[in-house]
Amino acid sequence: MSSKNLFIAGTPGVGKTTLIKEVTLPYRDRIGGFFTEEIREGRNRLGFVLKTFDGREGLLAEKGRKTPHKVGKYGVEVSTLDAVGTPALELAIQEKDLIVIDEIGVMEMFSERFHAVLMQCLTSPKRVLATIRAGAKPFTEEIQRLANTATWRLTRANYPEIKQNVRQWLDEF
Repeated sequence: MSSKNLFIAGTPGVGKTTLIKEVTLPYRDRIGGFFTEEIREGRNRLGFVLKTFDGREGLLAEKGRKTPHKVGKYGVEVSTLDAVGTPALELAIQEKDLIVIDEIGVMEMFSERFHAVLMQCLTSPKRVLATIRAGAKPFTEEIQRLANTATWRLTRANYPEIKQNVRQWLDEF
């Protein structure tokens, strides 16, 4: 029996979201949760949109946006996380076989509600597939220490191997 919770850790731009979208395609009807996509203009990243597996979405962060919460150049919309992302996780706990969270990071930790529901997900009987930024602290260290949790490091070089391993992990559920 493999771990119940699986974290994919990697540096920004290594392909964590791409991997999540590719491996979950065959299971979309059994998955709840969300993923984040970059908003780009050419080579410039302008922000992030949060998208749920049931088709809802909202602006998570945007360069230069005036909000109380900032990560680098990005203003973070905690309201999007609370109104779109967190309810998707709550629904997944109730109705789905697999919970997907892309990603657990600094932006997401601004929401106390998200933090509480995240812990419910990780301690529930449901399997959780999540991404984290490599070296992210401090909360990610706390969740990685949970029992029955594995963390796999994703790099450009090992992408095909990790993708295959995640597919095998998914096939077990």
